[in-house]
Amino acid sequence: MFKTDKGYLILLMFFSPILGLINLLKSKDDRVLIFFGILFFGIAGSCYVYRPGSDGESHLANAILHYTDMSVKVFFNEFFELATLNSANSGAKDLYLHCISYLAASVFGIPELIHVFAGLVLGYFFSKSVLLILQNKLSVKKNRILIGFIIVLLLYKSLGAMNSIRMWTGMWIFFYGALSYATTKKKKYLLILLLSIVVHFSYLVVLIPFIGAYIFRRRTHILTIFYLLSFGLTLNFANIENYIPKTSLIESQQDAYVVDSEEDVARMESRNEIQSKINRNFYVTYGEVFFTSILIPGLTLVLLFFFNSKYADDRFNFLMASGIGLFSFSNVVTFSPTISGRVKIIAGLFIIAATIHLLFTLKKYQLSKKNITLLNRILVIFLIASIPMVLFQMSYLIQILSFFTLVLPPVSWFLGNADFSIREGISHLF
Repeated sequence: MFKTDKGYLILLMFFSPILGLINLLKSKDDRVLIFFGILFFGIAGSCYVYRPGSDGESHLANAILHYTDMSVKVFFNEFFELATLNSANSGAKDLYLHCISYLAASVFGIPELIHVFAGLVLGYFFSKSVLLILQNKLSVKKNRILIGFIIVLLLYKSLGAMNSIRMWTGMWIFFYGALSYATTKKKKYLLILLLSIVVHFSYLVVLIPFIGAYIFRRRTHILTIFYLLSFGLTLNFANIENYIPKTSLIESQQDAYVVDSEEDVARMESRNEIQSKINRNFYVTYGEVFFTSILIPGLTLVLLFFFNSKYADDRFNFLMASGIGLFSFSNVVTFSPTISGRVKIIAGLFIIAATIHLLFTLKKYQLSKKNITLLNRILVIFLIASIPMVLFQMSYLIQILSFFTLVLPPVSWFLGNADFSIREGISHLF
């Protein structure tokens, strides 16, 4: 792409990020895709709408309350407390949010910049991860099924990850570092993998089953058996409680996430009962949870036949081993529905990536026409059943992004609290 084309695309991004994105997807240059992917996410972050009660609003409120005019000394004192998992302050609970909150609210004096910084970081690792999955096959002709899975990938905890900032940014960092290391064996990617812990400390927990899956990635039958058995296994929290470090941060999170008493069970059941009574659209009810708890396991069962095939390559085996290893772990840690649910989503990313890799390399499995037809039908059913998840993600995006993400995003910067979402803008127009 020529410099004039880049300049035009930059102007187009600031005029209409959506039109800029459409034009960007025509590019086959990795560097261009990464640069403008970062820019797109950064602009989207600048157009984030702070809905009452959302994670994004709580992060902004915390940045204003705790980080405005924070001294360098206090910043580094709290940095050390977070690094040792002994933070007792009312600020961030992870180093990543601590740093971007300080930069936004104290250094630049604009707390809303937390979502611009979050967008830039997320955009970088998301763009790098997607290109790594597509493995230099941007110019390869793709059938409709493959395109369908790529669309699912592009919507899977991507732009919507800016709301929570930490967890799903950490997922893309974790994925990029893991797959890059497995592909190249370069140690620098282990540092990127560990960077996910800096973004959200819960990746310390995710790292445990991942290491086990990596060690057994070539023992496909062992992992397959463990995966199938995990649906009937349950780990008791009391059996591992003594092995967990006793720090103030870990203990506070344990109280919030672990269900280990009758009171916790009653509280969880009450919360679920309230949620079930809320009038929701079908894609909210059957979107994300149905996708990760039903569709991903169903897809995994199909992929297991290829996982245990002699034609499977190391890349596919790694993605599958990671996916089923993490999913197996999520099945046995039912004492923490929050951890279990989040790990399922991370596992889902590896399974989707494995499916895309399989479709790129399907010819080497030497399947008969009958089996190819059967596989295609199963994958089409999966994609059709994924429509509620796609609608859920799109619905989520139009609620958290300013109407001016569609055109003239700088208007959103000056409106402040008077800004409104795409959904609100559409309702006003029609």
